[in-house]
Amino acid sequence: MKRGAVVAVVAAAAVVAAGVGVAVWALDRPPTPEAVAESYLRALSEGDFAGIEAVMREPLDQTERDPLEAAFAGASGYITDYDFSVTDDGSGTKGVRADVEIAGAPGVVFFGLQSDGGEWKVADDMLGSLAVTTTLGDSVLVGGLLAFAGPPIPLLPAVYPIAASPAGVLTGSTEAVVTNEEPVRATLEAALTAEATALAQTQLDAYAQACAAAATAVPDDCGLKIPWAADFASLDGIRFRIEQLPAVALGADARTFAATGGVIVATATGTARDGSAASVTYRADDWALRGTLRFTRDQMSLLVG
Repeated sequence: MKRGAVVAVVAAAAVVAAGVGVAVWALDRPPTPEAVAESYLRALSEGDFAGIEAVMREPLDQTERDPLEAAFAGASGYITDYDFSVTDDGSGTKGVRADVEIAGAPGVVFFGLQSDGGEWKVADDMLGSLAVTTTLGDSVLVGGLLAFAGPPIPLLPAVYPIAASPAGVLTGSTEAVVTNEEPVRATLEAALTAEATALAQTQLDAYAQACAAAATAVPDDCGLKIPWAADFASLDGIRFRIEQLPAVALGADARTFAATGGVIVATATGTARDGSAASVTYRADDWALRGTLRFTRDQMSLLVG
């Protein structure tokens, strides 16, 4: 009886050990192509950039990754319902077609799966592209990404808000639904904000103050004409005093500006035509600065001249 009991216990232990071995083997099996496709689509639907990176075949270069993540993080919507199928083209690559819902409408997302050391990963053909044309400026905000307008912008499938840049200077927005079924194009109508004139005035004031620094010659591109040659044989220096800064008005086309109504006094010193030391004061009650506006990336610049 004792011997039989010992045999039974050993047999039971052997069965348990075998069961553990089967469980470990099952857990160590790489995910199926269908499971990888499901993981990728779920991450897309949840706005989970880390989850997307986890199933990609190759890590993104930092210069690719950062813009992609910034745009995706600022998306206004992601895919919702999805249904997909996996096909094998016979070359070791599997293709996935996912019928999705995005922005309340049907869409299609395509991507490939490639075996990497026996493990299936999402290939680098999963990105869509968006090209934005804007009426003002050279850049736009796409999601959380400041990007140049014109060239196609690589993006993950999502719904992207598009806004004019520089923010606070230009206004205008639209939205683009991006999948990788086909390239997407969008047009943004931009216009000046109500605050743009005040911001331009701040820039112009700084420029005008620099124009009024003491100098040994009449400064260029400052809207100043001092007829000192009529009074002096040679000029030693000019001191300025601003009584009123020119007031900025932005052109209706948002491409030009005119700052008018300034008052400035200039006192010139030098040698008079008779050889004596002289000092003459000149006054301009119509001091004006004019030029063009430029919107570059997230800045507005006033170019005088």
